[in-house]
Amino acid sequence: MVSHRWGVVVVPAFVLGCSEYEIKGVGDRALGADDTGSLSVDDTSGTTPVDPADVGAIQGRVCNTNGGDWVVGADVYISVDSDGDGAEDYRIETTTDADGYFTLEDVPMGTHTVHVEKGSFTTSFDVLVEEPGTVTIAEEECLDATDVEIAVITGSYDSIGDILDTLGMEYTQYNGVTGQAYVQFLTNLSEMQQYDIIFFNCGISDGWINSQGSTIGANIKSYVEGGGSIYTSDWAFYFFEKAFPNAVGFYGEDNRVDSARVGREGNINASVLDANMQAVLGSNMADLYYDLGSWAVAETADDANTEVLIRGDAPYDDWMSWSFGTVPNSPLAIRYDVGSGTAIYTSFHNERQATVDMTRLLEEIILSL
Repeated sequence: MVSHRWGVVVVPAFVLGCSEYEIKGVGDRALGADDTGSLSVDDTSGTTPVDPADVGAIQGRVCNTNGGDWVVGADVYISVDSDGDGAEDYRIETTTDADGYFTLEDVPMGTHTVHVEKGSFTTSFDVLVEEPGTVTIAEEECLDATDVEIAVITGSYDSIGDILDTLGMEYTQYNGVTGQAYVQFLTNLSEMQQYDIIFFNCGISDGWINSQGSTIGANIKSYVEGGGSIYTSDWAFYFFEKAFPNAVGFYGEDNRVDSARVGREGNINASVLDANMQAVLGSNMADLYYDLGSWAVAETADDANTEVLIRGDAPYDDWMSWSFGTVPNSPLAIRYDVGSGTAIYTSFHNERQATVDMTRLLEEIILSL
């Protein structure tokens, strides 16, 4: 979706801090606050190729794909062609704050296309900056999912599709519980590459592991390295581990799919390490509820490409070895960036027991892919 809208309010920059413009979080914020844009200049001299007297600012707000909430951590930028040769000379860029607001400073006079990107989701719109020293207020714009191709492999204990539905995203569904549709899909790399994001629900049949494990693991690895994104939850961890065996160390023996399924039922008050997730929750702690035991427990996440998003003490009951205890600071959610793609694993997922925190975290994860 590309919208072509002009900014609807122009505010002198020097009076913005006390104007009557009542956008929450911006109306009482003067330029120069934390959400202001930065200038990326190709010229190695580091000087801005624009007369400071001939610039203004653009402010706006970004909503998610269904318009129901605001987007944190989206990249926002404009490309500036200062010499009119049709090529970008420098870029002015920033990110949206916890309430979805952004400010781009030092914007030359004229019409500019504002680009917004969050994971696979984008939008863009035109803004006319008419007067130097003023702030042009752009209309609110929502991320668009129309051109994002999504596949979902169903599972017995998870339904990420429910959240995708809420966000207004369309997707192709492969049955992962019965039949061989999901195996045929995952053993065909070219078919996988038709999608920007693939979701693996908890409770997918384990029948693929012995017969097609190596092929599927290699295909997932190639898919992500080539720019695709995957999300795996709980029992679907084996898809993640087959593709990226060094990214996370799961409890137990790697050659037994059920070895890591030892998590104990109950609540975990988890530490949220990811800045965007903290902004979404308004807290660095999250209430996670596991209403069934035997969820997959991770012990370590030491690879240089692995980012732990959420940690918490994970109680476990290993009935196979009669070992019972707690994995301290277990990586409950991790992000693994490799090549030009992203893989995310969470020990929790979308079920009827999902807390408000869990739902908001899953929405943020979806938008980040």
